[in-house]
Parts: sequence; C-alpha cells; structure tokens
Amino acid sequence: MPLTEILAITGLAFGAALGLGALLAPEWASGVVRLKADPAKGGGYSEFRATYGGLLLMVHAVALGIVLITPPAGSALAVMPLAAGWFGAAFGRVVSLLFDRSKLGNARIIPIWMATEVALGLAIGAPVLQFLS
Repeated sequence: MPLTEILAITGLAFGAALGLGALLAPEWASGVVRLKADPAKGGGYSEFRATYGGLLLMVHAVALGIVLITPPAGSALAVMPLAAGWFGAAFGRVVSLLFDRSKLGNARIIPIWMATEVALGLAIGAPVLQFLS
C-alpha cells in the first residue's frame, strides 16, 4: 500500500474518530469547539451529535471505505472533497483572525487548530498528489 494511502487512511480514521467521539459524548464535543448548548432553546446536544458527530463520522468512514477498496484513482476522487473541507476550515480561521480580532479573546488555540486542519487536509488529500504525479 502506498504511503499516500496510509496517510489518507490515518487522517480519515482520525476524522471518523472525532465524529464518533462527538456522537457519543456531546459534552466533550462542546468543549472541543468551545460552544455551549442553550437549554432554553433545546436541541443543542442533538446538533453536537448530528453535525460534529454523525456527519463527521459518516463522511470520513465512507471515504475511508472507498480508499480501502478502490485503486488509487478512486481514492483520489473520494478524498478530494474532505481534504478541501479541512483546508476550508483552516481558511475560515484565517478569515476570523483578520476580521474577528476583537471577538476572539485569547486566540492562541487558533493557530494550533489551523495547523491541525492543514495537516489533516494534506494527509487525507495525499492520494491526490500520488495520482497527479
């Protein structure tokens, strides 16, 4: 198995694990993303389980399955949207640093999340680099 696919499998498994963690422990997910459910409005835990849980779990797990059963060209197509999504998350943080400085408070965690998101995008997108070369 090429190193690029091993990187993608590792990144996809990590993304799926994040989703599983959020699905099973919405309080944990709330702490990770530094958002709180509002009991007065209801549905907050459902959102954590759905968006940070089920959605992350399933898109990463399905892409992981595709990477494991298809040739490299199929792997490249399967991972492109997820890699782009992680790069988009990092880009969103750059935009936030530019426009939201007064609202960010202690923003030391933002560069760490940006680096994590770029690393996940690169790992998950590694089969694309192999396919293009």
